[in-house]
Amino acid sequence: MQVKNNRLYNNDGTSVEFRQSPNISSGIKDIRFILLHFDAASNSTSAVNWLTQKASGVSADLHITRDGKVTQMAKFNQITWHAGKSEWKGFTNLNRYAIGIEQENMGMVKGVYQDWTEVQIQKCIEVCKALVKAYPSITAILGHEEVAMPRGRKDDPGPKFPMERVRREVFGIISKTTTSDLNLRSGPGTNYLVLKVLSRGTSVNVLSTNGNWSNLEVGGLKGWVSNQYLK
Repeated sequence: MQVKNNRLYNNDGTSVEFRQSPNISSGIKDIRFILLHFDAASNSTSAVNWLTQKASGVSADLHITRDGKVTQMAKFNQITWHAGKSEWKGFTNLNRYAIGIEQENMGMVKGVYQDWTEVQIQKCIEVCKALVKAYPSITAILGHEEVAMPRGRKDDPGPKFPMERVRREVFGIISKTTTSDLNLRSGPGTNYLVLKVLSRGTSVNVLSTNGNWSNLEVGGLKGWVSNQYLK
């Protein structure tokens, strides 16, 4: 996929379906982030219909269905209304900085989060790669749950969405920082050998994840640490 003049196009040169939402703010978006959501919908069309109605008071840049269909609802430099009250590393009101991607997923139903389809995940990665290529100013792919204020206000895209995989495939190796002194271990668990003690504030490269553990590379040494001590 590719972006031309703030519109998204397929590899064959055809544009994805475009339905302009009336819910945009004046001004030009200062594109810094991609913000991912689930739409909490039970079908592939209701969210797009809602996001393109003035009465809804919400909008997003893109929507991806469970079978991978992409609909664009605003040019990427337009300020859409998807983040709400939000903050990330000094940036507030993420609508002004983030391209919002809604995705067909019901979220939590009867205490269980809905699974994501592989075709949908792959399409999200493909779209994000095109956006990052078109807008080199994009520095992060974020979930709504990470930026919504107050913290805990939103839970999308939720724990079943493979966020680390998406980031890794779009950006390559992910860099993070340790939030405390912690043990770098030979495997993903406390029963594995301690290879080294990393000081708080150490920059590390995340190579992969396994449950609550991340496989890192730091100074040529590879090992595992608990995710809760990384940011």
